[in-house]
Amino acid sequence: MIKDVVKYTFIGLGVTLLYWMWIALFPSFFNGLAEDEAIIVGTGFFLSFEMAVLTGVICSKLKKHS
Repeated sequence: MIKDVVKYTFIGLGVTLLYWMWIALFPSFFNGLAEDEAIIVGTGFFLSFEMAVLTGVICSKLKKHS
């Protein structure tokens, strides 16, 4: 149980670092947008990516247990 908590804590920290890097680099990729607009769009892209990954993880765990 504690092992799982530590594992998922490190995964969460890794996702947070990935998000920070994505938000730092996203405005330079889409330099046609204003900086605040680029941050909003970048956050939307990252959250949609994260939701797709989490849906895949949940579906694979459900299939494993059924």
